[in-house]
Amino acid sequence: MDRGPVSLNTHAMLEPLMAVLIIVAPWLFGFSDVNDAQTICIVVGVVMLAAGAMTQWRYSLVKLIPLRTHFLTDLLLAAVLILTPFIFGFSDEGGATRFMIIIGVLEAITALSTRWDPAEAEAGRGTHGGRGTARA
Repeated sequence: MDRGPVSLNTHAMLEPLMAVLIIVAPWLFGFSDVNDAQTICIVVGVVMLAAGAMTQWRYSLVKLIPLRTHFLTDLLLAAVLILTPFIFGFSDEGGATRFMIIIGVLEAITALSTRWDPAEAEAGRGTHGGRGTARA
């Protein structure tokens, strides 16, 4: 699953920031009056936070979700973001639709350009305080 220029650790560090941005986007970008868009942003953001916190990589709370599953979750969330304005009928709401499509495309690009290297996810395990054991 080795793909592109974005390291797995970079992806793992940026994901919670993007999730929070998605959650607050309706109020930040002025489409909080579009109830479906507001709900979808909150749900997608919470799912993104939960997936990031439970993925088997360096920056997670619980290592439950394999990298492949996280990758597929990212692609699914991107599709949800891109398609929901049309499925839920708020595609005539310019700000909400633009945000959903742009953030969905960025999510897909990020997922496809991340190097999903399990060795990088394992880096740092077994160390204490960021320091490895001394070798002779």
